[in-house]
Amino acid sequence: MSSQFEISDYTVSLQRAEKYLFQYGGLILIVLGSIGCLLSWIVFSKKTLRKNPCSIYMMAFHIANFTYIITLILPSVLSIGYGLTFITSTLGLCRFSIYMAFALDIISPICLVLASIDRILVTSPNALTRQKSTFRLAFRSIICATLFWMLFHSHSLILMHVIQISLSTFICYTQSPVYLVVISYYSLLKNILIPTLLAGLGLLAIRNIRKLGHNRVVPDATTMGTVNDRGLQSIHSKDRQLVRILLIDIGIYVICVYPQTAINLYQQITQYDTKSFDQTQAEVSIQYLCSFCGFIPYCIGFYSNLIVSKTFRNEVKNIFLCK
Repeated sequence: MSSQFEISDYTVSLQRAEKYLFQYGGLILIVLGSIGCLLSWIVFSKKTLRKNPCSIYMMAFHIANFTYIITLILPSVLSIGYGLTFITSTLGLCRFSIYMAFALDIISPICLVLASIDRILVTSPNALTRQKSTFRLAFRSIICATLFWMLFHSHSLILMHVIQISLSTFICYTQSPVYLVVISYYSLLKNILIPTLLAGLGLLAIRNIRKLGHNRVVPDATTMGTVNDRGLQSIHSKDRQLVRILLIDIGIYVICVYPQTAINLYQQITQYDTKSFDQTQAEVSIQYLCSFCGFIPYCIGFYSNLIVSKTFRNEVKNIFLCK
């Protein structure tokens, strides 16, 4: 019987890697991510960038990321890396933590989706299409999307429970098998559709940028005489900077989320297979490692933006110089 629960050296190595990754890497992500999100919000709220509707989406994106770091990444790091679990101390905290995890996990990438649509509009060769990118649309889209997904995930405020699995171990989980199947397939579907949608929208934005580079944009009759070529080029320059920022955020999100998608897909396919104790433990460790990878896009946006955008770097410099 003891051999049935024997753990291989490979699994032990995975568990150690999991613990140390969350213990040290997780702490780094939390510190750098929190600072980065706050600085990014300040940058996009500066006068130079806040005139552009895309900045509204990016401000919402970084607010969602900061909240995600505090409500999900921090508890995960404390639990997996340091063995400190507090979300199961009360039923209310358990349900609130799961609810915020569900909601923010979709609200953050949805902000990128909305920003991508805005960039597609503003980089369109058609002047009337460009005019559809407005602050009013940005505020309405963010408010409606946030309210929809907050209401959509309200089920977790009712169906999640604190469950005791051993003498001193409690987990925040559901007691309904049907609900477990539903959220499993929902998470898998979300992890497939959202990155694919973001990748497609990013490619459309790139196509529009290339068209603008090859074709001279001619203002329509309503803007003729009020926008000169030099001013139009300046606007396009700022838009290209924001497109670069958006594309790097999309690229990082897609790359980091797909490992989690792969392990979720594997688990759904093999859920009825007979697995040894060692194999089960190895899969749990791999899932934690993939989850850590999924945390990365929420924490490094500020630093990737520094690399790809000169305007962003200048604004950060102005912040530290108190300009």
